[in-house]
Amino acid sequence: MNRMLFALTILVLTVSAWGAPGAQRVAWAQAPAIDFIGQTTVPESGNVKSPQIRGRGDAVHLAGSAGSGDNNFTRYWRKPADGTLAFTAPVTLGPAQGQPNYASSDVTIAPNGRVYVVGNNTGDQTIYLWSSSNGTEWNPSDRKVVLRGGGFRVYPHVAASNSRLWVVWNQDGRYRYRTTTDMTGGGGWSATNLVSGRESFGHPAVAVSPDGSRMAVAYAVSDGDIYVGVWNGSGFTERRVLDNQFYLADPTIAFGPDNRIWVAWRAVEDRIYFARENDSGDFPVSQLDRAGAYGTVSINVDPQGHAHVFWVGNRGDGWKIYYARQGSDGSWGFRVVDPGAFVVAGMGAVTVTDFAYGHGVTEHFSGSGLATRYYLFRSLGDNCLAQSITIGNALPGTNPPVVRDPTVSGTITPSTGCTPAEQRVTLNAQDPNAPAAPWSGAYNVPITNLEQCTQTVNVQLRANNRSQFDPQWRSVTFIADPQAAGTPVDAAVDVMNPKMFGVIASTFSPVAPAGDLFSEGASAGDPGYTRINQMHLRIADIGDCTGLKEYKVLFENDTMHQSGVITGTFAGNLSVPPQAPSTTLNPGETLFKVQVFDRAGNSFTLPRRMVYDPPGAGGEGRPVMNLSGTNLTTDTNTLSIMRDLIINTIVVTDNLYRRGESSPTRGYVNVQTPPNTSDPTKQFWGLWIAVEYLGKGANAETAYPPLPSGGLTFDNLRWQPIEVRNAAAGARVRFNLFDGVLDRTASSPTNGFGPDLTKDGTYRVYVKALDGAGNASAETYVTTMHLDPGYEVVTIRLPIIAR
Repeated sequence: MNRMLFALTILVLTVSAWGAPGAQRVAWAQAPAIDFIGQTTVPESGNVKSPQIRGRGDAVHLAGSAGSGDNNFTRYWRKPADGTLAFTAPVTLGPAQGQPNYASSDVTIAPNGRVYVVGNNTGDQTIYLWSSSNGTEWNPSDRKVVLRGGGFRVYPHVAASNSRLWVVWNQDGRYRYRTTTDMTGGGGWSATNLVSGRESFGHPAVAVSPDGSRMAVAYAVSDGDIYVGVWNGSGFTERRVLDNQFYLADPTIAFGPDNRIWVAWRAVEDRIYFARENDSGDFPVSQLDRAGAYGTVSINVDPQGHAHVFWVGNRGDGWKIYYARQGSDGSWGFRVVDPGAFVVAGMGAVTVTDFAYGHGVTEHFSGSGLATRYYLFRSLGDNCLAQSITIGNALPGTNPPVVRDPTVSGTITPSTGCTPAEQRVTLNAQDPNAPAAPWSGAYNVPITNLEQCTQTVNVQLRANNRSQFDPQWRSVTFIADPQAAGTPVDAAVDVMNPKMFGVIASTFSPVAPAGDLFSEGASAGDPGYTRINQMHLRIADIGDCTGLKEYKVLFENDTMHQSGVITGTFAGNLSVPPQAPSTTLNPGETLFKVQVFDRAGNSFTLPRRMVYDPPGAGGEGRPVMNLSGTNLTTDTNTLSIMRDLIINTIVVTDNLYRRGESSPTRGYVNVQTPPNTSDPTKQFWGLWIAVEYLGKGANAETAYPPLPSGGLTFDNLRWQPIEVRNAAAGARVRFNLFDGVLDRTASSPTNGFGPDLTKDGTYRVYVKALDGAGNASAETYVTTMHLDPGYEVVTIRLPIIAR
């Protein structure tokens, strides 16, 4: 008789046979005592088949495909605190259409805390993946494709180390998998490969060791045996766990803190087994006495290495929930709960703080239909760890706590019943090899990386009756923002000519008259010069740990000139500080300081400078261009509107502007060349160029004499400010003839006429000198250029993209 037929015969005849060859029988014990806290229906969990649950720290994560009929969606639930029943509202990640038995979902947590969910959408034959850094922030539209098309897949499950993902499923009678090392992008999946060549039966179960070094799959095969596949770096090495005369099914897998594999499963002949990997890589099998399961037997292992088992059974008195927990002496305690309804498909998880919490979910059938039911158990923890950790030197009222000191200090309270002998306190890395100190309940740790914002205090304790530290760490996070850091305030501070950066709108309209050019000045210039009593201050947060709060503009003697509030970034025009407090701003250099404060109270001060260079009532602030010593020629290209002025010689003197003058300690560097500031030919920033179109006539220059004439003035021109970086002989200044050109031939002269190919003829070019503040010389150099028929205009060619 084959084993399946034998199993069915036993079920029909309800024969009890408790022996299991090769299996050690484990009896129930009353210790440890287990409390049942309560049960609740998980919100919005209707129609979920095979709900999946995981525990990590004090949080519980749950995934399932919920909805109605075959129209389901992958959903994720999170319960953020031990000892409570309430789950947060679910996050709906994406469609998982198809028969609920097959269009299922799974969840796992990597050792570093990142949460992954997979959903099987049999409607489009696709397995999807979503991930979250902590389970609280999800982007449903950021879904990745694990595999699409190519067959009917069921029961997908996901496992994650810190550097690799595995997705395993059942397809065409075999367990198959894909793997990738793309942990957040979800790309780079391997080809589909077999976990085992044996014929599959039911769900595979997957797990990764606490340190991420091992991954394994547990599975049942159609012959009724239990196997484990251990990841070997390129595939799975198969190990048989148990082969006896019974029909074995529905295994689950977990790793202990020592990275050994645990497996639990059932026999359809009303038996439950578990096994723990030994030093030889074998699996000595034990049987839980007087226990039978309907469906999955879910095993988990707590940080102390004790097993927790959860299952659903019916021993003739109705459907019940069973939870068993292993004590420190190897004995087992158990608790039975009556859910008051028909339940199946039980899965469990465990978290351990001061208490060991057991968490279970089942499919729950009641008057309202199918929903997911959650069950919570509690027993005394068998651990010695930090119940609470304070950050004693945090700034008052900060949450999360902010530390301004170069060290972090505080107190440690141990868990109930624990009398520590030693404490190990580390910063950021949970290093079990770090030096330990005698128990004091207080700590003071130097912050080695003062520039790192988010930091974590980790505490590990050793009880006075144990030789080893408890493997579980407790942690508290704080923000480090010390004044002692190399950059106590992470901010970029710029002070600049407000016209140069366009923060004061240009007064020069491309069509309408511009107004008095001498009073308005050029809309560009040197960042360290201003012709008006304004400067542009820009303060940007470039990653300060607590954010920026305030700025102050100070005189050289630290007297306050002006202050303001910062929210993220500040940008605005301020008055230029006078050369001394309680005085009037005079033309010339003024030195001041900008002080920036963050929200932790740290500050830094930067010296800055501006040169106030107004045009002056009598024009004394304007550059003077010596026309007799200035010679500008035009290029010989007459077939392009992009033209060059060639500086043969130019002589410009200015009262304040000096090319190449720099003050790096004041945040001002002039990159213009050459740096000979005493040379009068170098005392200007650039040229102001305006263009007229005079038409095609042979006497165009006579017909349209230079401005002012015909009722037109310089205000009718659109002036282009162009920087001259190098004024040496032969330097070229390029500009566009059509950019704002004044068409003198039009009945109503206008500025600019676009890409017109009929405007060959004569152009008059006006040139004024500009100093750094945008003041223009009163003198104007005038020359002409010619544009021949057949000229080219500037064009931009864009590729045509066909879809």
